Amino acid sequence: MLAKVYFSQNPVLRFAVEEVLLKFHDDIFLLKKEYDLVLIALSPEVYPWDEEVVRTFDHYFGKNRWLAFHSLTSFANEKVVEKSLTALFIRFERKGRFHIFHMKDLTKNYQKALRLTAEYLKNRPKHSLNIILTSFSHGRIGFFIEDLAKYLTKTSNIVGGVASGLEQNGKTITEIFTSKGIINDGFAILSLENVVSRFGISFGYIPIGPVYTITRAEENFVYEINGESVEFLKRNLLRNLEEDIRYLWYIPMLVLNEEGLVSILRSYKGFGKDFVEFYGPIKEGWKFRFSFADKNELIKADKNEALKIKEALKSVDLAFNFSCVARQYVLEELQTEESKLYASILNAPLFGFYTFGEIGPDKGGKDLKYYNQTSVVMAVREI
Repeated sequence: MLAKVYFSQNPVLRFAVEEVLLKFHDDIFLLKKEYDLVLIALSPEVYPWDEEVVRTFDHYFGKNRWLAFHSLTSFANEKVVEKSLTALFIRFERKGRFHIFHMKDLTKNYQKALRLTAEYLKNRPKHSLNIILTSFSHGRIGFFIEDLAKYLTKTSNIVGGVASGLEQNGKTITEIFTSKGIINDGFAILSLENVVSRFGISFGYIPIGPVYTITRAEENFVYEINGESVEFLKRNLLRNLEEDIRYLWYIPMLVLNEEGLVSILRSYKGFGKDFVEFYGPIKEGWKFRFSFADKNELIKADKNEALKIKEALKSVDLAFNFSCVARQYVLEELQTEESKLYASILNAPLFGFYTFGEIGPDKGGKDLKYYNQTSVVMAVREI
């Protein structure tokens, strides 16, 4: 597999596309100026959201040879770029091939989507990597991923992220673009076939304080903890601080499994009078601890995961990173170090973005999880 990542910050969509295509064709390391697939991270702050995107990409890249998604911040090898169009070009050189699965209207067709998606994933070849790129879907996507996991026996080759977009009129706008149209409530799965891959999940947060129990919750909203209104969270955690939800990204919720070990993290999305909203599902009965985010510990955790992957896979054609926008915030000036570290250790092109939610296996590769504030890294090599 040959993989190349380029980006353009030209604010005109067609000029940005032309710029990355010129970079591809001018690349002195390419013997063949051909590609099979283009994966595109598209800034919603700069470029249009309408069918003009589809028409432009079909015209320049070829119909059904591209897949795009909203991304506020993306990774272009060792660089972290904003307000850009970032494009990953893939050319298979041996047995590799790709397939794209689409699912629209997730909320309306929830059960049908579960059945069809599970069937699709079960029928993928043994040696495949399935990359899920999804909209926020009114907050339902986290529940969908957890429900989907119940139908699957293999999850170690499934990773992805929720497109990062803008808040408008109380709605989270995150869209996926395909030759078949725009997906604003659903997802696409890019399957790379005849490849081997290895994944890592990077946490790095330090647990603090006692164990709490969620006693009243619904979907992504928590109303009571230990039988007490969550108003005490706002009162205690934001004491003497400006009411900016991002301060709480330094102390994410660590959800514990039955053994008392960290299973997933949850990031705060907003406060109401009597609730706290999170970027992922919350369930009554869950036990959790608060945590503390130290940027150096986060980078240390990233390094450990990258080293494990490199040791297991040896040679890497391409690496993906799906990392949380809240993690980006708490990394502060070290946010560029994550992509530099992955690209350096894995010695490969890196593509990915800061997400509104990460999708990946659990540490054992036996379950599929919907994460927040993690970094999900995947390395791949064509067979």
